[in-house]
Amino acid sequence: MGIVKKHVYKNTLVSYIGMVVAYVNTILLFPFFTNNEEYGLYNLMISLSVLYSLVASLGIPQIISKYFPFYRTADRKHNGFIHWTATFSMVGFAAATLLFVILKPVIVHAYIGTSPLFVKYYYYLVPLALFTVFFNFLEIVGRIIYRTVFSSFLRDVLVRLITTVLLIMIALHWIDFKEFIILYIASWGLISIILFVNLMFSGEFSYRLDDLRFTAIQKRELFNYGLFTVISVSVYVLLQKVDVIMLSSIVGDAKQGVYSWYFNIAIVISVPASALSRTTYQIVSDAWKAKDMKNIADVYNKTSTIQMLVGCLLFIGIIINQNNLLSIVHDPEKIAEFNVFIVIGLGFLVDITGGLNTYIITTSHKYRLVTGLVIVSSLVCIGLNYVLIPIYGGMGAAIAYLSTMALMNFCTWFYIKYRFKMQPFTYKHLVIIAITIVSYGLGQYFWRMPNLYLDIISRSGITAAFYGLLAYIFHVSPDVNEKVDSTLIRLKLRS
Repeated sequence: MGIVKKHVYKNTLVSYIGMVVAYVNTILLFPFFTNNEEYGLYNLMISLSVLYSLVASLGIPQIISKYFPFYRTADRKHNGFIHWTATFSMVGFAAATLLFVILKPVIVHAYIGTSPLFVKYYYYLVPLALFTVFFNFLEIVGRIIYRTVFSSFLRDVLVRLITTVLLIMIALHWIDFKEFIILYIASWGLISIILFVNLMFSGEFSYRLDDLRFTAIQKRELFNYGLFTVISVSVYVLLQKVDVIMLSSIVGDAKQGVYSWYFNIAIVISVPASALSRTTYQIVSDAWKAKDMKNIADVYNKTSTIQMLVGCLLFIGIIINQNNLLSIVHDPEKIAEFNVFIVIGLGFLVDITGGLNTYIITTSHKYRLVTGLVIVSSLVCIGLNYVLIPIYGGMGAAIAYLSTMALMNFCTWFYIKYRFKMQPFTYKHLVIIAITIVSYGLGQYFWRMPNLYLDIISRSGITAAFYGLLAYIFHVSPDVNEKVDSTLIRLKLRS
């Protein structure tokens, strides 16, 4: 876990800085300078571009993560592996774009009645997906050499800061919403170029090619793996995005905008998981190559514990500030739907507490199982959304999301326990639940300050301090305790 600790703390810091910027955008800027329909379109485009880019990539990021250890060479040419995957990725994007153009009448028909803005901005998805494919490819290339912090900064901080500037420009009437979308897409092109230059100067790769036919590449094996992973990963991401896509199609962008507002607030719960995954995924992939099951089990347990510990704190932190949050936005539609956040938040908690469930199977020789599982889960999710959204709107989508995450994580947990004889849960997970309940009680019934922002700071600070103290006393996570101890010693607060 040495590498994990070194990079995770930095990635977590970057993720939390990005989270603060995202919250400023979501709570203080978007509600005032865009309407619910425009905000709904913004989220719909992001969701569709992610799916578009995943299909276009043909599973290349997963191929690189799993197989790079087998092609790594000391001369930094790596048997042309990076060149071949880059070429394959561009071919995939061209094919996906052709399909996107051909299917336009079908896609537009699903949205023309409820999302006229999406029809207007249809082809804007092409450059956004291209930059997403480019950035994801470069990010995974950085991940395999354990250079994860800079790409995290670009994705989680810089793009969000640019979004902040663009929203302020809307407020000052320097640009309109159309120009905002264009410049937002351009920001993804900018960070892709910056990351490319950064990797060029890393000294880890040679740009010379000795074999233009890539004879050393086991293409058939990689094709098979890529086919299964692109299906499983795309469908898994669909599970994360299908609610937004179906809400816009069934009830319109405005209601989807309210739902997405709460969903984007709940995303903060997944921050610890996002920070950990950027390093732990490659650790697991390398451990499978070395057949080091003990290391996989160790990482599995520690990530589950840490993710649940931090996720629960963030979850109750938002709930205890419900009144403060809704006082800021003054939007009757959002005020009436706060329970949507609670259900979505529980869905995120279930998912991150599962730890590395899906990835452990994906990087093993049983990776085909994940494909079947996510297909079944997606069918369940789509079915639930189709039934529940017309009845309950955003709450229906939230229930479908929670149910699907619970089903999928239970199935992957059960299989790993049965097949590989490992599982992440211990009594400490129950301790975390107890600490969460007690801390919630303190924060919920803490004396309300007369000033809204002072109340947010004091209520959140007292709850977090109490939560952290209990977690430290009960030694929930040895890694967290070790970090706290080393920090106290460095600050000379203890010997």
